[in-house]
Amino acid sequence: MKRLIIAVFVMSLTSYLLAQQYTLEDSITWGTITKEQVETIKSMAEMGHSTSLYYLGRCYFNGLEVAKDRYQAIQCYGKAAEKDQTESLYYLAFCYKYGFGVEKNARKADQLFGRCIEWLEKESDSNAYANYYMASCYMYGYGVPADPVKGMTWYERAAEMGCSQALVNMAIEYQFGNNLPRDVDKAFQLYLKAAEMGNPQAQFNVALCYKDGEGVKKDDALAHEWLVKAAEQGFPQAKKELR
Repeated sequence: MKRLIIAVFVMSLTSYLLAQQYTLEDSITWGTITKEQVETIKSMAEMGHSTSLYYLGRCYFNGLEVAKDRYQAIQCYGKAAEKDQTESLYYLAFCYKYGFGVEKNARKADQLFGRCIEWLEKESDSNAYANYYMASCYMYGYGVPADPVKGMTWYERAAEMGCSQALVNMAIEYQFGNNLPRDVDKAFQLYLKAAEMGNPQAQFNVALCYKDGEGVKKDDALAHEWLVKAAEQGFPQAKKELR
């Protein structure tokens, strides 16, 4: 009976996390994950659930509702990667490439990125974030030769599948001209599209664009309106700006 209760508990938590796969991914990216969500993730990670290990690694890496601990993040990523959790491979490779929580090892990073890309390509037809991470690989040359045009194509695929964060990343590329010709008008339109999808980071950036008159006519009232929307979703920078 006890085993049955544990099994049902695991299944219910698994369903909970899978149902929130993208929202949890996004909330970690935006820094809006709650303490309650982290506790649930910890419980699942202790049982060896690979996606929970990945999420917990992200929380440790960034210090989201837990003390920042890059070494602990590496441990989570490594355990999840052993279970073929694709995103963990990406972040494990990232850590080896830049020496976060582990000694820098470019060769190992390239090997991990190579394995990650193989899996991402297989998942790209059904997983928006697979396209999102493929875009990052091409934008920054992770495991493949850097190709910003291909990177933007992968971001577009992710956006078409509902990943608003892909629109934000595209907007950032245009706003600052990092890998593409600078185009602040296009950046604003992309931010606005993502903001209308409910992305709080985009809402914050739309507010800044209105505040500074970048890519759109300056409008303090609209800047405040979008700041409030981002703050209501718990976006830290927006809450700080409104103080």
